[in-house]
Amino acid sequence: MKVRCIHADEGARLRDLRLRALAEAPDAFATSLGEAQARPQAYWDEFAERAATSDTMATFVAEDGAQWHGLGGGFFLEDRPDTAELVAMWVDPVRRRSRVGTALVDAIVQWARGRGAKRVQLWVTQSNDQAISLYVRHGFVETAHTKTLPSNPAHRIVLMVRELCP
Repeated sequence: MKVRCIHADEGARLRDLRLRALAEAPDAFATSLGEAQARPQAYWDEFAERAATSDTMATFVAEDGAQWHGLGGGFFLEDRPDTAELVAMWVDPVRRRSRVGTALVDAIVQWARGRGAKRVQLWVTQSNDQAISLYVRHGFVETAHTKTLPSNPAHRIVLMVRELCP
Protein backbone atom coordinates (compact mmCIF):
# COMPACT_ATOMS: atom_id res chain seq x y z
CA MET A 1 0.00 0.00 0.00
CA LYS A 2 1.36 3.39 -1.01
CA VAL A 3 0.00 6.84 -0.09
CA ARG A 4 0.62 9.61 -2.56
CA CYS A 5 -0.73 12.95 -3.72
CA ILE A 6 -3.32 12.81 -6.45
CA HIS A 7 -2.15 13.61 -9.97
CA ALA A 8 -3.65 16.45 -11.97
CA ASP A 9 -5.20 14.10 -14.55
CA GLU A 10 -7.01 11.82 -12.05
CA GLY A 11 -10.32 13.67 -11.73
CA ALA A 12 -12.39 10.70 -12.96
CA ARG A 13 -10.73 8.31 -10.50
CA LEU A 14 -11.17 10.85 -7.69
CA ARG A 15 -14.89 11.13 -8.49
CA ASP A 16 -15.31 7.34 -8.41
CA LEU A 17 -13.53 6.99 -5.07
CA ARG A 18 -15.36 9.92 -3.49
CA LEU A 19 -18.73 8.50 -4.58
CA ARG A 20 -17.76 5.12 -3.09
CA ALA A 21 -16.90 6.88 0.17
CA LEU A 22 -20.14 8.86 0.28
CA ALA A 23 -22.23 5.76 -0.50
CA GLU A 24 -20.50 3.67 2.17
CA ALA A 25 -20.35 6.30 4.93
CA PRO A 26 -22.99 8.97 4.23
CA ASP A 27 -22.92 10.36 7.77
CA ALA A 28 -19.17 10.95 7.76
CA PHE A 29 -19.07 13.83 5.29
CA ALA A 30 -20.46 17.34 4.91
CA THR A 31 -21.35 16.61 1.29
CA SER A 32 -24.15 14.20 0.40
CA LEU A 33 -23.89 11.49 -2.24
CA GLY A 34 -26.56 13.26 -4.31
CA GLU A 35 -24.65 16.55 -4.25
CA ALA A 36 -21.45 14.84 -5.35
CA GLN A 37 -23.18 12.85 -8.10
CA ALA A 38 -24.70 16.06 -9.48
CA ARG A 39 -21.31 17.70 -9.97
CA PRO A 40 -20.12 17.60 -13.59
CA GLN A 41 -16.91 15.81 -14.50
CA ALA A 42 -15.29 19.23 -15.05
CA TYR A 43 -15.63 19.88 -11.30
CA TRP A 44 -13.63 16.73 -10.48
CA ASP A 45 -11.02 17.44 -13.15
CA GLU A 46 -10.51 20.98 -11.84
CA PHE A 47 -10.39 19.74 -8.24
CA ALA A 48 -7.71 17.15 -9.07
CA GLU A 49 -5.71 19.78 -10.95
CA ARG A 50 -5.85 22.23 -8.02
CA ALA A 51 -5.07 19.54 -5.44
CA ALA A 52 -2.05 18.38 -7.44
CA THR A 53 -0.57 21.83 -7.96
CA SER A 54 -1.56 23.95 -4.95
CA ASP A 55 0.54 24.81 -1.90
CA THR A 56 -2.57 25.39 0.21
CA MET A 57 -4.52 22.18 -0.47
CA ALA A 58 -3.75 18.53 -1.18
CA THR A 59 -5.56 15.25 -1.76
CA PHE A 60 -3.90 11.95 -0.94
CA VAL A 61 -4.89 8.48 -2.10
CA ALA A 62 -3.93 5.09 -0.72
CA GLU A 63 -3.26 2.72 -3.59
CA ASP A 64 -2.32 -0.89 -3.99
CA GLY A 65 -1.26 -1.42 -7.56
CA ALA A 66 -3.95 0.18 -9.71
CA GLN A 67 -6.63 0.04 -6.99
CA TRP A 68 -7.41 2.99 -4.70
CA HIS A 69 -8.47 2.05 -1.16
CA GLY A 70 -8.62 5.36 0.66
CA LEU A 71 -8.37 9.10 0.48
CA GLY A 72 -7.91 12.14 2.61
CA GLY A 73 -7.17 15.76 2.07
CA GLY A 74 -6.04 18.92 3.69
CA PHE A 75 -6.29 22.64 3.14
CA PHE A 76 -5.15 25.75 4.94
CA LEU A 77 -7.79 27.96 6.52
CA GLU A 78 -7.92 31.39 4.88
CA ASP A 79 -8.60 33.21 8.16
CA ARG A 80 -5.92 31.23 10.07
CA PRO A 81 -3.00 30.50 7.74
CA ASP A 82 -1.15 28.57 10.47
CA THR A 83 -3.96 25.98 10.64
CA ALA A 84 -4.65 23.15 8.20
CA GLU A 85 -7.88 21.20 8.16
CA LEU A 86 -7.94 17.46 7.49
CA VAL A 87 -10.96 16.59 5.33
CA ALA A 88 -12.59 13.86 3.24
CA MET A 89 -10.90 11.03 5.13
CA TRP A 90 -12.14 7.58 4.13
CA VAL A 91 -10.76 4.05 3.99
CA ASP A 92 -12.42 1.18 2.13
CA PRO A 93 -14.01 -1.11 4.76
CA VAL A 94 -11.99 -4.12 3.55
CA ARG A 95 -8.77 -2.17 4.29
CA ARG A 96 -9.71 -0.77 7.67
CA ARG A 97 -7.50 -1.84 10.56
CA SER A 98 -4.61 -2.38 8.13
CA ARG A 99 -2.87 0.96 8.81
CA VAL A 100 -4.26 2.69 5.70
CA GLY A 101 -5.92 5.34 7.85
CA THR A 102 -2.70 5.83 9.78
CA ALA A 103 -0.73 6.30 6.57
CA LEU A 104 -3.24 8.85 5.26
CA VAL A 105 -3.32 10.87 8.50
CA ASP A 106 0.48 10.82 8.66
CA ALA A 107 0.76 12.04 5.06
CA ILE A 108 -1.67 14.91 5.63
CA VAL A 109 0.00 15.98 8.88
CA GLN A 110 3.44 15.81 7.25
CA TRP A 111 2.17 17.87 4.29
CA ALA A 112 0.70 20.50 6.64
CA ARG A 113 3.83 20.65 8.81
CA GLY A 114 6.02 21.00 5.74
CA ARG A 115 4.05 24.08 4.75
CA GLY A 116 4.32 25.76 8.13
CA ALA A 117 1.16 24.65 9.91
CA LYS A 118 1.20 24.98 13.68
CA ARG A 119 -1.90 22.84 14.07
CA VAL A 120 -4.16 20.49 12.16
CA GLN A 121 -7.86 20.33 12.88
CA LEU A 122 -10.72 18.18 11.68
CA TRP A 123 -14.44 17.71 12.17
CA VAL A 124 -15.70 14.19 12.87
CA THR A 125 -19.18 12.80 13.46
CA GLN A 126 -19.57 12.30 17.22
CA SER A 127 -20.92 8.77 16.76
CA ASN A 128 -17.98 7.64 14.57
CA ASP A 129 -16.00 5.90 17.31
CA GLN A 130 -13.55 4.21 14.91
CA ALA A 131 -12.54 7.51 13.32
CA ILE A 132 -12.29 9.29 16.66
CA SER A 133 -10.07 6.48 17.96
CA LEU A 134 -7.80 6.80 14.92
CA TYR A 135 -7.47 10.55 15.39
CA VAL A 136 -6.80 10.25 19.14
CA ARG A 137 -4.00 7.76 18.39
CA HIS A 138 -2.50 10.46 16.17
CA GLY A 139 -2.53 13.14 18.82
CA PHE A 140 -5.83 14.86 18.04
CA VAL A 141 -7.85 16.08 21.01
CA GLU A 142 -11.59 16.62 21.09
CA THR A 143 -12.71 20.17 21.77
CA ALA A 144 -16.01 21.48 23.12
CA HIS A 145 -16.89 22.85 19.66
CA THR A 146 -19.70 20.98 17.95
CA LYS A 147 -22.10 21.75 15.12
CA THR A 148 -24.66 20.05 12.92
CA LEU A 149 -23.44 17.82 10.09
CA PRO A 150 -24.36 19.78 6.93
CA SER A 151 -25.38 16.68 4.95
CA ASN A 152 -27.55 15.29 7.78
CA PRO A 153 -28.74 17.65 10.54
CA ALA A 154 -29.66 14.64 12.71
CA HIS A 155 -25.94 14.20 13.44
CA ARG A 156 -23.46 16.39 15.30
CA ILE A 157 -19.80 16.78 14.46
CA VAL A 158 -17.05 17.67 16.90
CA LEU A 159 -13.87 19.64 16.27
CA MET A 160 -10.60 17.83 17.03
CA VAL A 161 -7.22 19.58 17.04
CA ARG A 162 -3.61 18.47 16.99
CA GLU A 163 -0.96 21.02 17.87
CA LEU A 164 2.25 20.49 15.87
CA CYS A 165 5.60 20.84 17.57
CA PRO A 166 8.05 23.17 15.81
